[in-house]
Amino acid sequence: MTQNANANSSDNHRVLVYERMDPTDESLNWLASHGIEVTRGRAMWEAPFARYLDDEFIAAARGFRSVMGASGVQFSRTVLEALPELRFISKLGVGVDNIDLETATSRGVLVSNTPEDSEVADVAEHTIALILGLRKKLTTWTPDYMQRGGWRPGFFADTLAGNTIGLVGLGKIARAVVQRLTHWEVKILAFDPGPAPAPGEVEQTSLSDLLRRSDIVSLHATPTSQNRHLINQAAFELMKPGALLINTARAWLVDTNALLQVLKSGRLGGAALDVYDLEPPDPNDPLFRQDHVIVTPHTAAWTRKGLEALGWHGARNLCAMLCGEGHADIVNPAAAHVTPPQGRRLQAQR
Repeated sequence: MTQNANANSSDNHRVLVYERMDPTDESLNWLASHGIEVTRGRAMWEAPFARYLDDEFIAAARGFRSVMGASGVQFSRTVLEALPELRFISKLGVGVDNIDLETATSRGVLVSNTPEDSEVADVAEHTIALILGLRKKLTTWTPDYMQRGGWRPGFFADTLAGNTIGLVGLGKIARAVVQRLTHWEVKILAFDPGPAPAPGEVEQTSLSDLLRRSDIVSLHATPTSQNRHLINQAAFELMKPGALLINTARAWLVDTNALLQVLKSGRLGGAALDVYDLEPPDPNDPLFRQDHVIVTPHTAAWTRKGLEALGWHGARNLCAMLCGEGHADIVNPAAAHVTPPQGRRLQAQR
């Protein structure tokens, strides 16, 4: 589906790119070549990274009918209602949990996302790297360890072969993990309430059974109102002593306080995290001081090729929504048929 909202209006051809993802900016130059006036905001790779406060974003976005960026803005009801001119959100990344879709739809705001196969491969590989990092004690055997005179210690690394790996969620990324682990001599369990059948090498089971049997639990579920803190104190009590937890999905899925307590107690063998309740997290977060923890700064999909692809995908979505040219990956097509607060109905073109 492509969208057009009075494309002859010059106001429709202005976009605030509140977060720039394409490190070349060529996708933004391409938008400009199509007559779209691009206001360039923060680059996601610039340090220090800072998220927008609600009031700060509202002030920056006021008057724009189109915005594009990643998850650095929470499009809550409050933010959406403060931006009555907003009609298009081109979200960079597949997840749209930072957007109140119900409110956006009710206000006639079309939202697109960027499902990219390259991102699937990137996150699957990162997941396996985190598993190996914990299993092979790479958080302990570091240059600092060697500089302090460390050599072969009285504890040991572990093999992945023979382990049972439980995948919570069985979408594209989890299936890519399965594909890559097929010949690694591991047993793979999966819990997913969706109807899609599992690959033949995967045993689907309940969440409680998965937690009891898995040596490694890896999270790949999409955040919903039903799965907040799915992995909580009760879930940790079901897990094997010494099991590992991997989270490259969303912090929403894990009760962080419960995770901290089981790490401190030593009951959990380790955790590897790429996502956090607050991003960027507090540098003094006590999780960072725990043994047997690997942390990465939400970089599972942070490859140059992948970021370029997401930037171009988002730009093409935006051009389709603004100008009616090409295809846009719309996640709330019902918004096209809603009369927005200013009284203009969006016209959908096929």
